[in-house]
Amino acid sequence: MNRRILYRFAAGTMLIGCMFPAASAAAPVSGRFADDARGDAVADQLLTRELGDAAVFPAADALVYHDHRYGFTVGVPNDGVANDWTVHLTNVSGQAWRDVYFVADHGVTIGNADGTVEDLAGAPGAMNDAFRIDSVGANANLLHESMAIDGIFELGEEWEFVVSNFGTGATSRPPTLTTPGVFSGSSQPDPFTGNASLLAVPVPEPSGAVVLMGLGAAALLKRIRRANRVVSHPIATSGSRRSATGA
Repeated sequence: MNRRILYRFAAGTMLIGCMFPAASAAAPVSGRFADDARGDAVADQLLTRELGDAAVFPAADALVYHDHRYGFTVGVPNDGVANDWTVHLTNVSGQAWRDVYFVADHGVTIGNADGTVEDLAGAPGAMNDAFRIDSVGANANLLHESMAIDGIFELGEEWEFVVSNFGTGATSRPPTLTTPGVFSGSSQPDPFTGNASLLAVPVPEPSGAVVLMGLGAAALLKRIRRANRVVSHPIATSGSRRSATGA
């Protein structure tokens, strides 16, 4: 392989790796989703990261979002209250995500819940309404994916999903994702702060793979350069040494 191409590949891949936020810049969480008889059948699982408003969340977990009232419900009958919302998300975290869940704060209910989420570290035993954001089953709440329709929240992708019958009793505020580090039972709804959270699992980060590719290319390049030095300056044989000295 051309050495110049290898140089460019090694430098380029390491530069790309540095462009994406590292996992260490994020704030890991421990949320456990438990399925119940409501909504769709979704496997129980552990959720390891919380996503939210770019103004307050770490860059590696940041979203740009806005919401507005929605005139219809998804997965459940309309309760006659103006408490149905669409939420529009843009992934600016530099990371792709899977198994993205919308989770209500303590005391807030979700009509189209698939089950509940527990904050294992912050409020063990307290279970709060949650649903997986997807476009399958009766609770097909994911209305739009701007990239591949695969349930993966890609880098730079936009999603729009529906939250039905959301609020505290007859009161409903727009879903607000502004409480990093607290969710489900550990987060109390407040008129001026968050009332919900997004939890997810990161798809294997491109930065780690890209940096490894760059290191591999650099190692290969080093071996090629070493081999080229041997070819350019071969070690003299014992016969040639005797000839050169006149022995």
